Amino acid sequence: MKPSMRDARYRLIVLDVDGTLVDRERRISPDTLRALEMAQASGIRVTLATGRMLASASPYARKIRADAPLILYNGARIQDPGSGAILYSAHLPRDQAIRGARLARQFGLHANLYLGEGIYIERVSEISRESARKDGVEQVAVGDLVGFLEGRQDDPVKILLIGPGERLEAFAAAYRAGTQDLPHLVRSEPTYLEILRQGVTKGAALLRLCELLGIPPSAAVAFGDNLNDLEMIQAAGLGVAMGNANADLKQAARVVAPSNDEDGVATVLRAHVLR
Repeated sequence: MKPSMRDARYRLIVLDVDGTLVDRERRISPDTLRALEMAQASGIRVTLATGRMLASASPYARKIRADAPLILYNGARIQDPGSGAILYSAHLPRDQAIRGARLARQFGLHANLYLGEGIYIERVSEISRESARKDGVEQVAVGDLVGFLEGRQDDPVKILLIGPGERLEAFAAAYRAGTQDLPHLVRSEPTYLEILRQGVTKGAALLRLCELLGIPPSAAVAFGDNLNDLEMIQAAGLGVAMGNANADLKQAARVVAPSNDEDGVATVLRAHVLR
């Protein structure tokens, strides 16, 4: 049974980045930083759960002074923010990645391939430039992604597809119809669809992180705004959807916060955690 919001003693705060921790300009408000600092001063650990890789998440981790391992790649990796030590990692089987890259081309979708510590794309475009600006990570154009994957022996971490929502849904339906060997497909933004190893979610990673830290999931607070946060807010003792969140996420949440442009994280922390 989950503890009530009034009597729980929370020990871990886990924050999605885009659409949650940061506002539409990708800034963390001073009010949110103060609330997180107060939580840490009371002994509560703070970390991120994001689709970003370490190089992309690190600037935000430093700003909030993250003192617990980061959940990265939408749950495919748990990594220490200081040393970079990988505490957990799951990879997308290469044959599933190749199938995804082929279908992405058929549906006219941009694909970011996350392999090793790099991001690989077929060619530079306005979509790739905007993606690189958002992540703050240089992308490597390799031409044919399918051929690039076929020439490798290592499995990627994930593929991020970018394009119109209806085209992403058509891609997902085609992928699911063509095989029983399915990866995990999840929408992380209205124009994003991510291909991850089966069973990889932020929620599963939160349970692993809690086990690593010796903290029960009921003592975790998780904030998110999109469908890739669903399992995480369901797994946490206090699952919070932002005011700007996907409607299904709001339905699943224990608390709906003000939006990311209205200091939603700080508001919920003051109301339910900082006592």
